[in-house]
Amino acid sequence: MSYRNPLVLFIAIHITFIGSSRAVSIGIFQSYQVHTINNLENSTAELIVNCKSADNDLGQHFLDNGDDWSWKFRLNFFRSTLFSCHLQWGQLQKSFTAFDTDTISYQCEETSTCFWSARIDGIYFSCDNKNYVKTHTWPS
Repeated sequence: MSYRNPLVLFIAIHITFIGSSRAVSIGIFQSYQVHTINNLENSTAELIVNCKSADNDLGQHFLDNGDDWSWKFRLNFFRSTLFSCHLQWGQLQKSFTAFDTDTISYQCEETSTCFWSARIDGIYFSCDNKNYVKTHTWPS
């Protein structure tokens, strides 16, 4: 098939580009943002946060009460992106999966944002920074 009309060729290329960019935005390579928030009210101890994936260690971050630390990333080609976090508050420590393509990405798909809130009684999860669910407790 030959395109003699440049307008037809332009429209065909444009439709192909829009379709492929939409597929990328809702599938592989989708961008997400994960927040870790120190909501340890009335605590003077810092929350120490260390999150990493197989490819990226995001380093240690020291959060005072009310501080929010976040990072952005894109899903990898194989849709196997996984981030784990280790939180330390005084003598208490907890490690957990902060992002997993198979589970958490679907919970946060609408907003592409996940929130983790460290509180006195445990660690909470939300996709909208309003409605939190307790997912982990600090060890006794």
